[in-house]
Amino acid sequence: MTVKGERSYEFIQGQVSCDINSQREKIDGLFCDEKGYVITNATLFLEENIKILIKDDVAKILENELSKYSKFYKCSIKTDKAHAFGKISNRVFEKCLGKKEDLLSQQEWDREQIFNFCIDIDGQVSCKHRPTQLGYTFKDFVSFEKGCYRGQEVISRLNYLAKTKRKCVVFKQKELEILNDSNGRKIGEKIFTKTLGKEEFVQFFVEDLNFYHKDKIILPVASQWV
Repeated sequence: MTVKGERSYEFIQGQVSCDINSQREKIDGLFCDEKGYVITNATLFLEENIKILIKDDVAKILENELSKYSKFYKCSIKTDKAHAFGKISNRVFEKCLGKKEDLLSQQEWDREQIFNFCIDIDGQVSCKHRPTQLGYTFKDFVSFEKGCYRGQEVISRLNYLAKTKRKCVVFKQKELEILNDSNGRKIGEKIFTKTLGKEEFVQFFVEDLNFYHKDKIILPVASQWV
């Protein structure tokens, strides 16, 4: 997605959670609604025009949201397909525009995002969860010094006022719908399921406990509680 216009930076600064005036050429951020639900994550490439890399099935959702306000800033929004590739540097997953061979496959890309709690939002997850439920860390996606943006009030409350009772954990477990504690009590909230080849990964937003499924203890393959 490309945003053009003399006031394009001012416009996007008021929509995205990160600070695009931070003198960086590329930055990750979240587009949220007024209630703090994540419309999509995005990588923004800060050139003369702003290029926003998102999944294709949320492009129309985001475009419709941005179009409500773009006219006030005299900005145009154009959505096109783009080549992108992922790479890992110092254990950090990074997205780049362009086309290269012998880098991460789509399945490897998705796996790295699941294990690092930085999944790309698709149409099934868009507008259903707040950043903490999806596992996005504020230090990587949010600026608390930039000023107002959509969803800022809710996200600030989550950061400054909410006690951390739940975090995200991922299980490699097919047909996992419910987690229980040692007493059989249903715990946590299932956020999404992702199938990669013959493997199925399930992310929950849950307290730091021992986890049981069908009376057997199960261990996560990734956890923010570690």
